[in-house]
Amino acid sequence: MRRRRKKYDFYIVLILAVITAGYFIYDRVSSEARGISAYTAALEDYKASDFEKAYYEFAKVPSSSSLKESALFRQARCATNMGKKELAIKKYNRIVHSHSKSSIVPISEYNMANLLWEIKNSSAKKHFQNIINKYPTSDYAIASEYFMGMIKTENLPENESKKNKMLEKAGMHFKNYITKAPGGRYSIKSVEELQKIKTKFNNYDNLLLAKVYYENGDFEKAREFLNKTTIAFSWPDFAKTEFKLGNTDKVKYYTETGLKEHADSAIPKEVYEVIDFYLQSAPSRAAGIKYLASQNYKSTGADYIAYLNCSEVVPSSAKEACFRTLYEKYPNGQFSADALYNLFMTKYLQKKYYDAQRLGFLHLKKFPNVKSSPAITYFMGKISYKLKHYESANVYYKKTVADYPDSYYAYRANYNLYKADGILPFENLLMKPVVFPYKKSMENNLVVKLALLKDYDLVEELCKKDKFIQSWIAYQKGNYTISAILARNAMEELTVKPSFDDLRWRLIYPLHYYEIVHKYRGNSNPIILQAILKEESHFNPFAGSSVGAGGLMQLMPLTYAEVTKKHGIQGDIFNPESNIKAGSAYYEGLKKVLGNKDLYAISAYNGGIGSVTGWFSKLIYNDTDEFVEQIPYPETKNYVKKVLRSYWVYGNIY
Repeated sequence: MRRRRKKYDFYIVLILAVITAGYFIYDRVSSEARGISAYTAALEDYKASDFEKAYYEFAKVPSSSSLKESALFRQARCATNMGKKELAIKKYNRIVHSHSKSSIVPISEYNMANLLWEIKNSSAKKHFQNIINKYPTSDYAIASEYFMGMIKTENLPENESKKNKMLEKAGMHFKNYITKAPGGRYSIKSVEELQKIKTKFNNYDNLLLAKVYYENGDFEKAREFLNKTTIAFSWPDFAKTEFKLGNTDKVKYYTETGLKEHADSAIPKEVYEVIDFYLQSAPSRAAGIKYLASQNYKSTGADYIAYLNCSEVVPSSAKEACFRTLYEKYPNGQFSADALYNLFMTKYLQKKYYDAQRLGFLHLKKFPNVKSSPAITYFMGKISYKLKHYESANVYYKKTVADYPDSYYAYRANYNLYKADGILPFENLLMKPVVFPYKKSMENNLVVKLALLKDYDLVEELCKKDKFIQSWIAYQKGNYTISAILARNAMEELTVKPSFDDLRWRLIYPLHYYEIVHKYRGNSNPIILQAILKEESHFNPFAGSSVGAGGLMQLMPLTYAEVTKKHGIQGDIFNPESNIKAGSAYYEGLKKVLGNKDLYAISAYNGGIGSVTGWFSKLIYNDTDEFVEQIPYPETKNYVKKVLRSYWVYGNIY
């Protein structure tokens, strides 16, 4: 009997455990569903500026819901908007003391510290300092430096010695702020506070203050503080400021004096920037480069001048010698990889394949991942093929596709691997939407959940440093150009590129306007037209160029008028449908005249049909690669590569 009873008791306990676990799971699922429902309703009220109603709706989010922390944050915002600062502080305080590790915590503590400061509560100081200590690299820590300075200036002791020490500490906080954020929201105010407390400024301080006004667009004020420094110390800033003020003579003076006498004391990046400004101020870019090159500077910036001279001024017959001198003089400089690449290409085009191969081996060993690496890797494959090392050629081609998947040279390598597929392997695209760029989040999918609930403002605040998420938010708000550029820049920062099924690619290459492109493609490949549209305007229907081109496909007004008249197209140049229709018709016309070749039509779309037909007789080439690499207009050469790169990536994504 006892054994039976024990067995019976065991089953009872087991059944109760199962029931309890089931109830717990049901409760979790139920609370999550209730949380989503309440949060969604509250967010609608918040967006409608009904903050009182939204506050009580957010309160309905259950404590066990993963959205509770976000709901508390939103309640605090509602209370702030209603002018109930103490209530907002209580909500923020719950988040700060929740032991959560989410990125809502530092934002909440910063907002709470601000409110405490506004109501003159002394605990604001503790929270600002805590933010500086716990999150030193965050934007909130930088802003907290400003508020710490303000707190110290507002609570000065009567004792003169202690007062001076306090003011000195305040000054350090203000300086910390403007050092980290010279163009920040509180930078001008920080400078004014430093002047108010009569801080003594040294050479470095005056330069720092000048940078603040420069970043904020007050160039006259920037000059005022620069004049309190020495040219030896601040010449790049003198030159940049005078450029912004339109004083070309002074730009010339400061640049030439700085390069001659003080360049080694300056940061190379700033020197290169000054040289660029100098060339914009010169009578012509070529004349400016020639003059600087003739001065034979020996200090920082001399390598950049030499590089510009070889790239843009020296005639084709002398380029090889010029780049060789540049590489030998600066073998480890910023432009040495490009100089070596140019020497490599010269030898390749001269059909000196063994010499080119030797330079290629050196480049791949010395510069494993630079801008010219995809080209070197690809052409090493071409050289191997020409030397009848077919297996080696395929290894290089596959490496190009694997290591540099989104490059123009990956497209060319793929063609050489699978020539039977033709020069344009993709003919159409499957429509796929731009969606949130990550399938999973580091915070138990909180960011993903907020994104799906369309709480874009909070997602944006939580993910300030994630350019892909910032890109996605810009897309959701209809800012397609900003979205594409943000995502492109973020992808370029990645050392290893993700596979093409990664959702982030769609942000850089969305199918915006593709349905219109496909409708009016005529006999052209619609993906090529989509690539042209992307590279011409980045999806901005009101884009305009310095030479007068307009619209999505950047047509010149005269060209647009001729095409629309010929094809009976109605509509303004900035109307997406009429612009795409005209651009497609124009492209198809170029292609017909140029032997039905997309390569030549793309070249003519940028460089003009007259230029392209002229190159047929002037250039000596045996294949596509030799033609492209010898296009004499750098802008057109880069344009062809960008369009075909976009074509290739679009095809792989969709």
